[in-house]
Amino acid sequence: MNKKKDTIILLILAVLFIFIQYNLKPKGIKIKTEYYNEMVSAAKKMKYMSEEIKAERLRRNIPIDKELDKNETGLIGLEWSSLTTTLGSLESKRTSCDPDFAALLVKLFKENGLKKGDVIAANLSSSFPALNLAFISAADTLELKTVIITSIGASTYGGNIEEFNYLDMENYLYSKNIIVNKTQAWSLGGVGDIGREFDDDIIENLKYRNNLYGLDFIYEEELKKNLDKRYNYYKEKGENKIKAFINIGGNLLSLGGSVDIITNEKILLDKNTNMKNGLVGLFLKKDIPVYYLLNLKSITSYYKMQFDPDKFENIGESNIYFKSNYEIWNWVIVILFLIFIAYKGFSSHIKK
Repeated sequence: MNKKKDTIILLILAVLFIFIQYNLKPKGIKIKTEYYNEMVSAAKKMKYMSEEIKAERLRRNIPIDKELDKNETGLIGLEWSSLTTTLGSLESKRTSCDPDFAALLVKLFKENGLKKGDVIAANLSSSFPALNLAFISAADTLELKTVIITSIGASTYGGNIEEFNYLDMENYLYSKNIIVNKTQAWSLGGVGDIGREFDDDIIENLKYRNNLYGLDFIYEEELKKNLDKRYNYYKEKGENKIKAFINIGGNLLSLGGSVDIITNEKILLDKNTNMKNGLVGLFLKKDIPVYYLLNLKSITSYYKMQFDPDKFENIGESNIYFKSNYEIWNWVIVILFLIFIAYKGFSSHIKK
């Protein structure tokens, strides 16, 4: 009789587990992450920054092409300009304008234990103005300190508008006290990271403007010396207290001219990532966490974010703001199973 009873109980549990697995899990219950409020704050700040950039761009009589920038963010550049260095994906550039990237970075920074006052070294290209600003938004929200070096060359549809390039955008926001963190040093980017494809008059104009912004200029023809100069700049400005490194875009110094390509899905690279060259390799060797933002199609797929949407999701509503439903229901299953085991053990003890 007891065997029959146990069999019935096991069958009921099996049916219950199957029901949870295939019916309850996909619907689930949305549980906010413990960083929800900070994530929302960062995303709202990023959205506000985009609105300010858009308004300033229009004040400067630089039109927004709605065919290219369908969400009218003001953060999509031209196909070709004097600052264009390489080909880029328009779909990825549009995707990068999602304010949720600021929220995602807050989540990743918090999960890795970064806290107020910690220093992050950043290597940014101007190819993804929106991602750069998302990073600054996240850093400002968490009150992190940054050491940022930005290359001004940009791939197609990036921050390549000569009269309102990425550093112009950033310094406009800084002048309005909208952001706290900003770039401290810049390079030309492009071929050799020294803008070999840029006209001389363009270079002189950029040097003049960025000098007014108070930015240090990094120019070194030999790649190894350039790399050493950047790394030492990070250490000096970060007072040897760097807790993380982030790379956004495809600046030459990120991989040090390596032919290897990082095809990551997770933004935070695994410590065992086989990369020995460039800034990425240097920081990995020092056991400093490295965040790498470039392959947006893979990244958005991994984090269940939209890729090139016609309209961005409302802030605070996408998957990144919530804990995994699967994890919750897995605990339900484990607890039910443990209850059954305890019941069996108790029954056996009573019989003895």
